[in-house]
Amino acid sequence: MSIHAGRAPAENPLDIPLVLKPYSHENAQLGYLPDYPLDNQVYFDLDNSPFIAAQDGIYTQRDGVWLKTDSAVHGVSGDRVPILPVLTKVAFDSDNDVYCISRDNGGVLLYHSRDHGASFTAWPVPGSGSFDLENFSGHNLSDGPPPFARFRETEKDPNLIWRRINDFDLFLPVKNTDGSIEIGTPVRISDKCIGISLHSGIPSCIVSRGNRVHVTWGEATEPDDNAPGVPTFVATYDRTAGRLSEPVLVGYGPPANDIHNTPCITMDSRGYLHVLVGTHGRTFKYVHSLASDRADGGWSEAVDVGDGLRQTYVGMVCGRDDTLHLVFRLWRNDPEYFPAGYFANLAYMSKSPGKPWSDARPLVIAPFSEYSIFYHRLTIDRTGRLFLSYDYWSTFWFYRTDHRGTRRSLMLSPDGGATWRLAGSDDLVQ
Repeated sequence: MSIHAGRAPAENPLDIPLVLKPYSHENAQLGYLPDYPLDNQVYFDLDNSPFIAAQDGIYTQRDGVWLKTDSAVHGVSGDRVPILPVLTKVAFDSDNDVYCISRDNGGVLLYHSRDHGASFTAWPVPGSGSFDLENFSGHNLSDGPPPFARFRETEKDPNLIWRRINDFDLFLPVKNTDGSIEIGTPVRISDKCIGISLHSGIPSCIVSRGNRVHVTWGEATEPDDNAPGVPTFVATYDRTAGRLSEPVLVGYGPPANDIHNTPCITMDSRGYLHVLVGTHGRTFKYVHSLASDRADGGWSEAVDVGDGLRQTYVGMVCGRDDTLHLVFRLWRNDPEYFPAGYFANLAYMSKSPGKPWSDARPLVIAPFSEYSIFYHRLTIDRTGRLFLSYDYWSTFWFYRTDHRGTRRSLMLSPDGGATWRLAGSDDLVQ
């Protein structure tokens, strides 16, 4: 171990790509020792205050101190219940109330805070399964409690490990004047949904504004159909009319019947919808709506975001200038780093309005070749800064056990993806 005086390299803009070194994680390599929680990605409320979900509570900063709220009052029984998030997403409504989804005694609860995360009330959600909660991705805002989705697996295929069949239901909770939450009856979207993959990329299957809620999903197909990929659909639910539009097929994400191929949806400042069709080791496909704030007004033709890119795990947000920002795992063969094998890198692309997608730009290079994953999560704050949380995982166990504590890091781009650095302690509060 050596000690160096002066400014830590972690405080300076990174020389991209950041090339990780074997057995020298960001703390030793760059002096990265932040005082904020590194449990998961960071979300920002309407005041741009940070929130982070942990395994046993929700962190936020109050009066300059990071505090964790780890229990809530059950809205029906009045009992104290722990906050044990089943999803790493944190969401907000137009009143700046805070929401997350948690579990308790085998059940699922929607947690709601009216005091910026100091206290929560929990409301029972019927059924079980996997969940997704609409979160801020640049231009969406829910007037009431954010919509959320439930994926309930109904069938597995013993011959195709990644083929799953799920019921996909949309919940549209309502907040009463007394602060209580009515979860309501779910809207069935699909009974052939392939499911959702959220550990990396945290793709959004829901985006809404006002009374219209837009959803995207992929479906399982019959193996004998020889489909070109997972068929990806988009639909709009109109709260006022109480009606779900007809699903629109917008593209196929290869290979077929692969739960990795979760699509992602966002919207720009004018309400146009943007969808990336997920893939597994293939090139993402991009489409956008031809009408504002509706899925049934036509779509552009699905196009590859690049040429021959081996991409997986969509992470997408929309900037204040309507630039789309995309982060993903990218397989590469490059003798500069690994002459004898393939390797993974965490890569970035962007698309400005009216322009094609940029070239794929490596952000983080794995320290080892062969299988790797970054468990990356891209979020955006209310000023448009990009935050990229990642936790590198190698197939080689001896690397995974050489560093005690969390290996997750938080990278920041204050200028729309042009430059990146590791987030400092003051960067999470403005």
